[in-house]
Amino acid sequence: MSGVQAVFTGDLIDSRDASAEAVERAMTNLKTTAQSIGKNHEFQPRFTRHRGDGWQMLLPDPTLVMLAYLGLAAALRAADTGLATRIAIGVGPVDFPGTTDLSDAAGPAFVTSGDLLETLDTETAGIGGHGVTDWQRGVLQLTDWIVTGWTAQQAEAVALTLLDPTHDTNAQRAKSLGISRQAFEARLKGSGLSAFTHARRAFQTHDFGAQA
Repeated sequence: MSGVQAVFTGDLIDSRDASAEAVERAMTNLKTTAQSIGKNHEFQPRFTRHRGDGWQMLLPDPTLVMLAYLGLAAALRAADTGLATRIAIGVGPVDFPGTTDLSDAAGPAFVTSGDLLETLDTETAGIGGHGVTDWQRGVLQLTDWIVTGWTAQQAEAVALTLLDPTHDTNAQRAKSLGISRQAFEARLKGSGLSAFTHARRAFQTHDFGAQA
């Protein structure tokens, strides 16, 4: 990957109209999810909160962008806080990952991610930077549109499938939720997660180290 990494920058949508409790729950959910992704893939996401409803995380391996996006979006939707988040993903070199968190981090990936967040209008997710082409932008925007239509139960099934490695089968996942395997698989099917298989693989095999 020639040293390129991915930076996720986000903020909660319409957080000023939400209760302080809902905002705290949403931010805690995002942090916990980022930590789960990091644990599963052996890296430190360095999740950092800023400006009350803003946040950032570092993804050292940009081929995990789609997995991380789906995991964050699904877990937040499953929490049913009434809040969603914008997510801007910048891919590029990271000059400094921060002293203790990302508050003093620096590098092109951070600039790209921050600038991209400011441009998001009707879309709530975007990606840009090193090695990013139109197909990644298009797939991410389409994915974002689909994700916004998930029910909390569908999102819960997706989050459990993507983020919890302790369950190997749908039967085990269903049992952890106290529902039947058939009910769990119906939720998963309704989410359309299986349709993302090729998109996830395309991201995982893409060389972000090559300039677009």
